[in-house]
Amino acid sequence: MEKRKEKRVRKRMLSSLEERPAIIVDISESGIQISMSSTPKNQLVSIKLQIGGKVIDLQGDVRWINKTTSSQNTSNIGIAIREAPAEYLQLLAGQT
Repeated sequence: MEKRKEKRVRKRMLSSLEERPAIIVDISESGIQISMSSTPKNQLVSIKLQIGGKVIDLQGDVRWINKTTSSQNTSNIGIAIREAPAEYLQLLAGQT
């Protein structure tokens, strides 16, 4: 069941969450799913994306964490975006 109001775009790209490496799984205007080897310490998090040589900073709230039990010990993290800069919205517009 789709919970987001906006369309999700499957987009795998490198990023960072709280200055630790992470991989974007999918994105939408209001949310982002990230996979990483650790979990955030706080509910309010900072995400950095590098798009076309430019770094975009996002602020968001952790909504859920799903730890996997595979040998890689990763966590999928759902984050609601508080405020998206124009560059982030342009990235989405180019992907739909």
